[in-house]
Amino acid sequence: MSPSQFLRFVDIRTKFTSMLPVCLGVALSIYYFEAFNFLNTLVFFIAAAFLDFSTTAINVLIDYRTAATDAFRKEHNIIGIENIPESIVVKYIYGMLTFSFLLGMFLVFRTNLILLLIGLVCFMIGIFYTYGPIPISRMPLGELLSGPPLGFGIILIAVLINAPDQLVLDLSFNQTNFILQGDWYALLVVFFVSLPQVLLISNIVLANNICDLEQDLENKRYTLAHHIGVEKSIRLYNGLTYGAYAALAIPIVFGWLPPVMIAVYATLIFVRRQVKLFNEKQIKAETFVTSVKSFLVFTFSELTLLILAIIWNIFV
Repeated sequence: MSPSQFLRFVDIRTKFTSMLPVCLGVALSIYYFEAFNFLNTLVFFIAAAFLDFSTTAINVLIDYRTAATDAFRKEHNIIGIENIPESIVVKYIYGMLTFSFLLGMFLVFRTNLILLLIGLVCFMIGIFYTYGPIPISRMPLGELLSGPPLGFGIILIAVLINAPDQLVLDLSFNQTNFILQGDWYALLVVFFVSLPQVLLISNIVLANNICDLEQDLENKRYTLAHHIGVEKSIRLYNGLTYGAYAALAIPIVFGWLPPVMIAVYATLIFVRRQVKLFNEKQIKAETFVTSVKSFLVFTFSELTLLILAIIWNIFV
């Protein structure tokens, strides 16, 4: 597989979106928890990227194998388009998963065992999202099992690896006994700070499922959009989008995020326009990207403002 084929295979264009929660989690650790570990952050960033690569690769392979027609394989799937042997694809998937797992174990060794449990949950969801006898993507659970791990889970891990001494969440063993302890208030902070990302990431999956409804039914995928219908799915899409802005108010009011974060609400002008476009028509090639744009604009604005607040605290 050539470098260009690999980048298309893992859909490198979408990886900036998946890495933003990692950056936001690191920024939260610096701003609120006043903790930063460069090595842990670098290793986590690489591990998260390769796990995301693996998830995308598994999705592409399963779509190729379960496609209803050969025409779909050759016209819509990178494996068929580039004539990449399945054996090569499988080797790449195993290699990326192994590499990501080993990096994760390195972080567990440097921090705490609780990271192993949280990481394994994210790892399993990533693998079984499209793999297994009944993949998550073929059930009405895609939205529920994508937003929380990629939003809350990733941001929580970013905090844990940078602030292991603060016992935000800790698991230890003493002979046959185990002790699970944590700071409920700190976990509450992480939860509410990450809630907008949870909602917006779930919305990306929902928008994708709405656009792919007919194609999914042909390939026997019965997603949430199929079960509740397009009209209710669009209402849910709108609610999740605006719910992210409502959720942002909580950490601002309680002082967990700086007051300057209010400026994120200026992005509502752009996001409302994206919501309107998606409400008018749900076509994958034309309007699915509106959900991604809304997430990017919201999260990138939040991250930028948080970085500015960190710089302000350092130099002022």
